[in-house]
Amino acid sequence: MSKMKKNRKKLFAILLQAALVSTAMTLPAYAAKTPGISSDALVGDDATGPVLTGGNTEVEEETSPYTKEQLEDGTLEYGEIAWRIEGYNSTYLNLRSQLYSQTTSQSAGTALAAEASALMEDAMDLKSDDMDAETRELFEGYKAAARELRKQGAKLTNKELSGTYARTLRQTKNKLVKAVQNLLIQYEELLPQVETAKKNVEMCQVNADAAQKMQALGRASAQEVLTAQKALQQANSSAQQAENGALQLKQNILMLLGFDADAPVTFADVPVPDASRIAAMDLGTDTQAAVSANYDLMSVRANKATGSSNRTVKKRNVAYTEDSVAITIQNLYAAVVSKKQAYDSAAAGYQAAAQSYEAAKRQNALGMLSRANYLGLECSWLSSVASYKTAELEYTKAVENYEWAVRGLIVSK
Repeated sequence: MSKMKKNRKKLFAILLQAALVSTAMTLPAYAAKTPGISSDALVGDDATGPVLTGGNTEVEEETSPYTKEQLEDGTLEYGEIAWRIEGYNSTYLNLRSQLYSQTTSQSAGTALAAEASALMEDAMDLKSDDMDAETRELFEGYKAAARELRKQGAKLTNKELSGTYARTLRQTKNKLVKAVQNLLIQYEELLPQVETAKKNVEMCQVNADAAQKMQALGRASAQEVLTAQKALQQANSSAQQAENGALQLKQNILMLLGFDADAPVTFADVPVPDASRIAAMDLGTDTQAAVSANYDLMSVRANKATGSSNRTVKKRNVAYTEDSVAITIQNLYAAVVSKKQAYDSAAAGYQAAAQSYEAAKRQNALGMLSRANYLGLECSWLSSVASYKTAELEYTKAVENYEWAVRGLIVSK
């Protein structure tokens, strides 16, 4: 085979390579296997899952403090939420797979750039003042192929891509984690209300039965019986609504964490923030950190602005967003202080209610209380428990909101 024919075959192969790369870049990435925690993978000291980290052009690895067995043991600990999102949430894993596909292509871009340089050297070898038509055609083909390879290589090796992708992935994960945390707090707030509603049904049932007995003795009117029955119906309806609401919340939490909606998973109690987290809060320092890390502000700063007028608008938008973040942080800090005071007050009320309930249980054991009276006291106790739990969880949520805001995530209500 002549050298000219070999060159033509080489040129055809290179042009085909460039065309295939160009086509691949326009297709969405659907990976059959998603990075994360597979059915046979381990999480913890024995295995790591790769994650993109901001600013780096390489994929780094982050180790989970939980094993796969712990994440799948049927009990969800509050600290496991982030790792369930990373290993099992379909939205996160699909995004991660797509970003990996695009990030991994950077190595292909580097190879294309090298191929383009080699191709230009071959073209220069062909160049001469007295090239015939066939050689000139081949020379021009080499140059066109080199330009195409450089073009595709530049797209694949854009050094800004990895940092942007990492930020997108990190922000998506954080938003999902915060969403699940909020749902879990709502769920735990609702559980005592469900118990209170159930106990109220018991009490209303006793009252309805008593009204019917009193009517049979001629000591209660039909209207009184009807009123008691309506109260029972309303109590049943309220209890059912509360149970349905709790079930819906639990199913949403489970599905966001990659469980089946009816999976037999128990939720551990949401931990109360310890004193060290409050002591670590510094409004001045935290405000600066929040402004630097804020997701919305990053987007505003990243917007391109050409021309003095657009640059002025961008500058004004940046300043406005910075002020907005600073004000929000101050409000969130004030909310932490307020919710902490409310929690402390509720704790004192809870202790007093607990003492009264213990006294009621002793009286009931001695036969000093009627069934209706004791159920009424139980309802009061459960209502106190619900109020205390709500104050505790609202305080927890206030601390979480503040800390998320410092890390850049502020979710508008």
